[in-house]
Amino acid sequence: MYRLLWVILLVTAGAGAQDAGDATALLRKTESLAGSTKSWRAEVVKSSQISGLGMNLEDEVHIKIAAQAPLKMRRENSGGDQTVLVCNGADSFYSGDGHSYYRSPAKANPDCDFPLSSFYQLKNDPTSALILGHDHVALADGDHACDVVGTEWKSAAPHVIRTMCIDPASGMIWRDVTETENAGMRTVVTTTFTSYESNPTLPPDTFEFSIPPGAVEAKPPI
Repeated sequence: MYRLLWVILLVTAGAGAQDAGDATALLRKTESLAGSTKSWRAEVVKSSQISGLGMNLEDEVHIKIAAQAPLKMRRENSGGDQTVLVCNGADSFYSGDGHSYYRSPAKANPDCDFPLSSFYQLKNDPTSALILGHDHVALADGDHACDVVGTEWKSAAPHVIRTMCIDPASGMIWRDVTETENAGMRTVVTTTFTSYESNPTLPPDTFEFSIPPGAVEAKPPI
């Protein structure tokens, strides 16, 4: 739905100059918020679909994340991805199958330093940015209103369209739909927050890694 509306607004962009300015200002607000948020906790659902060239694949992953500077982070996935990553400030531990795990210095793992901006991964200088409308996203603490912001990178390879539902008051991206097209393949990834807390009080064992029963330590992949 938003993809079609986005295309229509691009065709009629002459009347959308104010929307473009508002969208750019909102994106800058989001970038500022995300870069300064070092301690946060969230639950997220990420669904993906890959189609084209006779393929039609779907997947859904539920993600629990807690991050705290410096170099503390916990990410547990369930569903189509069962990986676990824990950084305790000194070391990082990664397990992908429950049968083995990898250990490495936290300073050597870029994911251990995980402000909100690392999760959002906002790209700079989109070709176009417009406010397409308004919506809301249901989180654990209630509905959150958001402006639907469409961005496009025409010069990028692959071609990228990103439609984000951004809270105009806080700058939080509550839902993010990223569409990429390249060489006959189309990928759509939808990331939706179901709960979020900034500067939470985290239990002392949040960043402890429990070795799966019977798991052995392996060398990190090169």
